[in-house]
Amino acid sequence: MARIPTQEIERLKQEIAVQGLIEGTGHELKRLGKDWITRCPFHEDDTASLWWATFL
Repeated sequence: MARIPTQEIERLKQEIAVQGLIEGTGHELKRLGKDWITRCPFHEDDTASLWWATFL
């Protein structure tokens, strides 16, 4: 299986905001401390089950 070059991954991380991708799927984002939470876009659920942290 081909690997995506590290340089390409770093470029994408700089150019694409995770928040924008999730909002584009119609999911509402909520801030909880330093973390973001929302319903998982990969399956049906009623509560926030997708959490991620931003390290800036």
